[in-house]
Amino acid sequence: MSEPEGAGADLLRGVAANPAAGTAVLRRLLVPAGRPAWRGFGLRPLPADFVDLVLDSAERRARSAVAGNPWLADAHCLRLARDPVDLVALQAVAGPRVRLRPRPLPDEAVELVLLGTFPRETELLTRNEILSEVHTVGVLRSAFRRRMADHPEPELRRQVCPYISALPPAQRAALLADPDPDVRAAAERATGPRHLTPEEWEQQIGSERARSYSYQVGALPPELLADALAERDLLPALARNPHLPPEAVRTLAADTDPDVRAVAARHPALSPESMARLAADPDPGVRHRLAGHPALTPDLIDLLAADPDPLVAARAAADPAPRDPARGRVLDETTPRESPHGYRRIDLGTVDEPLDAPDPAWYLACAASPSLLLRRAAATCPHLDGPAVRRLAADEDEVVRDLLALYHLGAPPALLLDAYLRHPEQRERLRLRPAFPRAGLPAGLARHADHQVRELAAADPEFDGDLEALLADPHRTVRLAAAANPRLGRERAAELLADPDLREGAAAKPELGEERLHALLDGLLDEVLGE
Repeated sequence: MSEPEGAGADLLRGVAANPAAGTAVLRRLLVPAGRPAWRGFGLRPLPADFVDLVLDSAERRARSAVAGNPWLADAHCLRLARDPVDLVALQAVAGPRVRLRPRPLPDEAVELVLLGTFPRETELLTRNEILSEVHTVGVLRSAFRRRMADHPEPELRRQVCPYISALPPAQRAALLADPDPDVRAAAERATGPRHLTPEEWEQQIGSERARSYSYQVGALPPELLADALAERDLLPALARNPHLPPEAVRTLAADTDPDVRAVAARHPALSPESMARLAADPDPGVRHRLAGHPALTPDLIDLLAADPDPLVAARAAADPAPRDPARGRVLDETTPRESPHGYRRIDLGTVDEPLDAPDPAWYLACAASPSLLLRRAAATCPHLDGPAVRRLAADEDEVVRDLLALYHLGAPPALLLDAYLRHPEQRERLRLRPAFPRAGLPAGLARHADHQVRELAAADPEFDGDLEALLADPHRTVRLAAAANPRLGRERAAELLADPDLREGAAAKPELGEERLHALLDGLLDEVLGE
């Protein structure tokens, strides 16, 4: 339950958000009366000496707020990963806004939390809860996981084993032959089928979710497999199981349901005869899935590259023989065909690269390709050079431009704004980019139906529209952004500081200056909230 706020809490939050509030102002907020402002410590860049001050303090909640700041220097991230309070350390490497950092966290900070070797004063979370949070929220970049696989610490090598199937072949082989028995066992569990006892199978019969999982990863007893095929029980899930015997794969590849055939069309044990039959399948979705099979023969690649369905033809032609699984995975993730089968499509929320990344030269060749699919694949590479970025930034395809904006830190401001308008789920990430445009924005944004877009216009220091209209906007974040706009005159700003609805935004105006901010805090901390 959140603590009740005093009458001046909104002004305190505004002062904390003010870019002109330096260490001398911010340190005054560290008293108990300033607690309503602490959340703001994670929402703006902070002076380095103020961060040091907070990290030296005994206020756990203040340290936790700073720990979630995505602009922190590496040295501060490392200090926070050593925090004696486990919740603070976890916030430093897996907090909601930390996950959106354009720059990766320092390896040593993440390793400290994953290894759990730094002594903690509190144990509010179990070891498994901490590991689950770090591994599941998307903060571990692929480059870090690749380094984990070669790390001298066996525990980190063990923790990367669940991702072994996506690692490069050499690292997979090394983990399976690791000198540490626990690492080898974890690698074998991750690559081998899941074996359940008859009693465990019996317990799963009544749970569709449990059966679906086991059907995909388990070594199914022959009688159970026969029953599942005969009863047509969760066949799309069953068709994903890499441990199926060849005869079961042939049965699924010839199923009457095109959804089942489409999943089976990627099975690693698919026979040449089944491939040839699926290449002539009447359903283009099935042929499209087959077109990306890593073991497709050159003849079938040529056949599918001439397919009447343009998406099938593009997928086959984009990956000539001999096929590389790393390239194939990138192409799968950028395919424009929406799949109902549960295969991962492009994840616009991850500014990262695959674990087993293709050769950089392939990405550069893709960026200059006439193939739309290949250019989309190139746009997901975060390491493209300047000429390739400029070429893709001018691409005629909207998706190419959006992917470049979402994946490459060198994407130009205009692309970042376009992606912001088209991908609401990525707005917070995009606004953290240093190149994100904040001034001179199109005036029409002030009339946009989406309040997050109007907020951009309201905060634009060069906005020459009707700020008074934005001060009366139905959404509060727009009104607060307009109240902080530097184009408002001094008299109007003074009026807004007295307006209970708008004073939080007015207190965030950098034009107030430190002297005025100190004066605000004099009244707030001494009189209203009782310092």
